[in-house]
Amino acid sequence: MPELVLAAPKAPVPLIHLALNRAARTFLKATRAWQEWLEPTDVTGEAFAEYTFELPQGAELLRLERATLAGRPLEVAKARDLPADPWQHELRGRAYLVTTNLREFTVRTSSAGRLQVYASLMPSLRGNSVPDEVASLYHEAIREGAKAELLATEGTDYYKPDQAGVALAFFQRAMDDATADVWRSNTSRGSRGRASWL
Repeated sequence: MPELVLAAPKAPVPLIHLALNRAARTFLKATRAWQEWLEPTDVTGEAFAEYTFELPQGAELLRLERATLAGRPLEVAKARDLPADPWQHELRGRAYLVTTNLREFTVRTSSAGRLQVYASLMPSLRGNSVPDEVASLYHEAIREGAKAELLATEGTDYYKPDQAGVALAFFQRAMDDATADVWRSNTSRGSRGRASWL
């Protein structure tokens, strides 16, 4: 936040917050650099029972990476790849978790137990923070993404298209690098603290 105020001193603070949120969402959607195990959910094994994901405050679910039931791997199925509607038909011989909206899910197995998913997340539209491990690795990238947006705002005292272009190039390069890091599983996993940009 302080660095963006210096870059665009006359930009309204709410606009800076929006630019930061959009940059963080864009960065994390492209890279999937915010990944963590969500809080476990107890499932009953009852057919067609629906459950909800418990997300960290201010987070939005981007993608389910993997799941476990009672500590054993459980397939994460794509609804579009299943031969029939999983909410209407029991598909026998296959145990899996499926979601169509990333809010509710159902587990197709008669086994009960503690289910946990490993997920990619991003800040919600009103979110104002990211975890410490994401912030420490990608602070500069998210800042440059927000700066690119602010400095490209025509008709303002802080309109600086050349500097916006440089910031955007840095942001895009950082997204490419982070995407490769995540793909190679080289991102660090630290504490579950949260760094706020407010």
